[in-house]
Amino acid sequence: MNERMIKEILRTEKTGTSKQALKPSEGIYYVIPRKKGNPIVVSRRSDDESKTEEELLHIFFWHDVLKSIAHEYKLSQDEVDDLKDHYMAVPRGRVQKEFDPHSQSYTGNYIVFHGGEIPTSLISNFVYQDFGLAPLVPVKKVRWQEESHEKVTPKDKEVFDKIITKKKKK
Repeated sequence: MNERMIKEILRTEKTGTSKQALKPSEGIYYVIPRKKGNPIVVSRRSDDESKTEEELLHIFFWHDVLKSIAHEYKLSQDEVDDLKDHYMAVPRGRVQKEFDPHSQSYTGNYIVFHGGEIPTSLISNFVYQDFGLAPLVPVKKVRWQEESHEKVTPKDKEVFDKIITKKKKK
């Protein structure tokens, strides 16, 4: 990863977690497109005691993510209102512990679920950092799995793209 991209990501206020996880965590993430440059990952972890289970659902995290998008693209309140119900408009995913149904216990491994819309190589380091998974990667305890539930929906993407395309031209 190049230094310019790292500085750009660090410059951006993250609406979810504000620091690297100190131990492996579960949670959710969004991949926010930028006007210029690579997208950024924002996340919300389950180890944040101030968060309720409800806040660890994409539909509720979307409201915070939308604030970052509104700031990035200088959206009007009407445009924000048009996007508020379209939480499946940008790539997203979740991290969870792997459960073995045969032994009825957790394996110590983690699964990163994603929709497959962007190369995982573009976001993997940020997901690993945000969820404290980096030490588990070299020992093959993290795997990425595409899941239909995490996919961007065509309707939500169409609404998002229509608004954002206008803003990118400005």
